[in-house]
Amino acid sequence: MAQFLEKGDAPIFFTPGSAMQHGAQFFAAALEACQQLGRRGLFVSAHAQHIPAHLPDTIGYAPYLPFSQALPQAAALVFHGGIGTTAQGLAAAIPLLVMPMSHDQPDNAVRLKRLGVGDFLMPKKFKGTAVARKLDHLLNSSEVAVNCQKYAPLVDFEQALDRTCQLIEAA
Repeated sequence: MAQFLEKGDAPIFFTPGSAMQHGAQFFAAALEACQQLGRRGLFVSAHAQHIPAHLPDTIGYAPYLPFSQALPQAAALVFHGGIGTTAQGLAAAIPLLVMPMSHDQPDNAVRLKRLGVGDFLMPKKFKGTAVARKLDHLLNSSEVAVNCQKYAPLVDFEQALDRTCQLIEAA
């Protein structure tokens, strides 16, 4: 995977989340969006059967990546909006596009949009052209870039753990 990351422009990372059991449509839309934008993409899923059978050289695939190490090499992240991946995306200072499914994901998506670091598409609207349109804006907006840089330093995983332990001990 390191070779793919190093051999061209920063790719857009796409992952529907580790619990997603029906990601084929997500990746089909992702492939179409990358082709429309003329951008490289990296598809991340433990479910290889969800990945389109014939990927062009501009699209990579990995069953797993440590996002804390890989996301700083990404141009943007398209994902489900889970809180852990949201934090990793914010820390990497990259634009975030969310396809929220359930639980905290819709709320996280709205908050990212409000912060000016991302946007969202509901699952029924998650089609190649719509994904490309949202990504084009996110990737080319100087306001989004400034906001991504503004919020990245606020994500401090070690400090969060220390603060959580302090609160537990105080209780």
